[in-house]
Amino acid sequence: MTKEEILYVLRESGDYVSGESLAEKLGVSRAAVWKHIHTLIKEGYVIDVQQGRGYRLLSVPDRLYPSEVRYGLQAGLLGKRVVHFNTTSSTNTVARQIAERGVQEGTVIIAENQTRGKGRLGRKWLTKPGGVWMSLVLKPEIDPMHASSITLLAAVSVTKALRGAGLEAVIKWPNDVIVNGKKICGILTEMSAETDAVNFIILGIGVNVNNDVPLETATTMKSELGRNIDRVKFVQSLLETLEEDYLTFKKEGFTPILWSWRRYSDTLGRPVEVTYQNEVIRGVAQDVDEDGSLLVKTAEGSIRKIVSGDCKHLKHL
Repeated sequence: MTKEEILYVLRESGDYVSGESLAEKLGVSRAAVWKHIHTLIKEGYVIDVQQGRGYRLLSVPDRLYPSEVRYGLQAGLLGKRVVHFNTTSSTNTVARQIAERGVQEGTVIIAENQTRGKGRLGRKWLTKPGGVWMSLVLKPEIDPMHASSITLLAAVSVTKALRGAGLEAVIKWPNDVIVNGKKICGILTEMSAETDAVNFIILGIGVNVNNDVPLETATTMKSELGRNIDRVKFVQSLLETLEEDYLTFKKEGFTPILWSWRRYSDTLGRPVEVTYQNEVIRGVAQDVDEDGSLLVKTAEGSIRKIVSGDCKHLKHL
């Protein structure tokens, strides 16, 4: 924690801070201060060291370190604890492992890169450095049957955060966020539950920010906006938005979130083809109900309720 405290003092000062002053403020030795400064420099922080003046922070690395994500974060629950990896197998896998050991709600696992990222329906989620790959541990007091609400809630929050960054993001059922017809974000929720209670939900979110993607099928914030994006600020915006929506959900239920989902939906009113349990259902997407299921009106006039599946938007039936 001392390393993060040193960063905080240097940020707030904006000028040189002596080793003696840092040691006194933090209750450690000057040798310990230098050890932490040396570690920060190795991690990519540019710190000017001048004898007789001390240390001055000049720039920070493009890394989603806990100290960066938490500095200035206006959220009380999500991000209170952040665990960072340069590379890990899957943030969802790590989040599940630590959740099983009883970690606090709102813990965020974030990685610069994943070697075994997870997608929906057991697919791989390919990730490269420059994106935002993170998972959150949530513990809502809800019936396991309503856990899919968290997926739709996350899609709403991501859409709001992207719109706040200047992108006209929309949602493709059930959990893809789209910009200009291309996927920019994927969401995967995994659950541990008893018969009538949720132990925890792992909410995985992957957003293409400054990373490379096959642009014929996907897009990034950088390619859409024509500039590099400050990933730390975007993660903070996303966590703040997500916390606001999550607390609304816990207090008022799913209805206000569902109204937002409908407003941002790019699926409702469209002809669609949904593959569900080895069945292909074609029709017009009419609505999403309170448990997140898609209601599709077929050519025969019947309404099919689809709990999950692959959804394709069609030009016509």
